[in-house]
Amino acid sequence: MKIRIDGTRAEVVHAVNKIRRILPIGSVSPVRPLPHRPYTWRVYLDTAPKRDGGGWIT
Repeated sequence: MKIRIDGTRAEVVHAVNKIRRILPIGSVSPVRPLPHRPYTWRVYLDTAPKRDGGGWIT
């Protein structure tokens, strides 16, 4: 599943840390500023676990 997070840099970092506690994160895109919205940043998270044959880590 892909999740998009928009907000200030502090909001984006806080949201990513909260989501990491709940879901397994496969990858995180670089945090990039939005060109026409000052002080707004965007990041994409991929929450699908890697298919290595293993199960969920508990």
